[in-house]
Amino acid sequence: MSVLSPTTRRLALFALTSVLLVSGLLAALGERHALGETRLFLRGVQGVDSWRPMKQAYAIAPAGPVHPLYQRLFFEGRVKFIYPPTALLGFRVLDLTLPERSWPRALNVFSWLCVALSVGASAWILDRSLRLAAPPVSGADRALRVAAATLIGVAFYPLVKAYTLGQLQVLVNACFAALLVCWLLGWRGAAGVLVVGMAAVKPHYGLFLLWGLARREWRFAAFAAGAGLVLASLSLASFGLEDHLDYLRVVAHVGRHGEAYWPNQTLNGFLHRLLGNGESAAWDPHVYPPFHPGVYAGTLAGSAALLGLGLFWPPRTRPRADAVDLAGFGLAVTLASPLAWEHHYGVLLPILAVALGAALERGTWRAAGLPILALCTLIASHHVEALGRLSGTVWNPLQSLLFAAALVLLALLLALRRIPGSRAAPRRVQ
Repeated sequence: MSVLSPTTRRLALFALTSVLLVSGLLAALGERHALGETRLFLRGVQGVDSWRPMKQAYAIAPAGPVHPLYQRLFFEGRVKFIYPPTALLGFRVLDLTLPERSWPRALNVFSWLCVALSVGASAWILDRSLRLAAPPVSGADRALRVAAATLIGVAFYPLVKAYTLGQLQVLVNACFAALLVCWLLGWRGAAGVLVVGMAAVKPHYGLFLLWGLARREWRFAAFAAGAGLVLASLSLASFGLEDHLDYLRVVAHVGRHGEAYWPNQTLNGFLHRLLGNGESAAWDPHVYPPFHPGVYAGTLAGSAALLGLGLFWPPRTRPRADAVDLAGFGLAVTLASPLAWEHHYGVLLPILAVALGAALERGTWRAAGLPILALCTLIASHHVEALGRLSGTVWNPLQSLLFAAALVLLALLLALRRIPGSRAAPRRVQ
């Protein structure tokens, strides 16, 4: 009897192909590749993409209503600081516990641990999914599965890029991976609290509360609402009401303008580039593309459609609140935003793990679902700098390759919702 199952062999072969072969090919062509970011992650080398403007914002915030934070930094200083005041609570903790010279090191360690948590949680999800759908035939078989999942994770470009940039997105990625783990274990209350961790950085993830109410997941919704009230109270006490109200103007401005730069992998970015509205080849840290009514209308319509599908598909029935449903809604919320940079798609890693297990378990989807998942994973795992050179050409729609892959993955998750799983859902922990 073989010590390795066919499922494990395929997974290991895919991991080696995706990580080593594709990265090697990109390196041979002189392009940036995922393993370059992995090397920086393993060495602990990090930028300050979020940390610098957050530190600037934290220095301004105590000035209060005389000098509103977003008026000074975003509108007058033209610094693209679009985090809500709640995101600055972490800097309040640093201020109260560590000297300022230690902040960079603390943020680096925090970011590194968030990525490690995302990789570990995603590997756990994949291991659990495969044990249910295709049980391992030996201890070595299971160990190789975990090793392959870990390899894919540490070389998953959106995830490690968030770290090397110095992006607070690492917290969102980690919270979402942990959220799916908690859901699979039946820990509804903990899952609700983790949603608030995501919403503290990206408020649109607060829509998970609406998802919980629609699914009648009362414990999840109650913990999310309670934790949200605590977070909002702490933020108001720390930074005052004026800055929170001022933030609404930032949300409106970003919603009206979006971003044309090609790593913005959303419908908004696609429409800007398709219509030639704004600079798509290079990042401008101070200027947003001009307002375009067609882009704005298309973004609103697309966002509404994506959220509607995430909440109400399949029609004429109440979707099961399982991990596939939760993962699908999380992906729909990400896609519905006008801004979703490549590193925001770090949430795809645990989603892909959930989708693979569901496609294997719901056997009618093996033939179609597995090749689709392999292709989506391959596209999501890598950054192809050559796509940036398509700006201003008729080929610029290819710059939205990651967005297209994410849409295909969402379609697969929505299709999987219609097919009952062969395993019972885990018992809820009350």
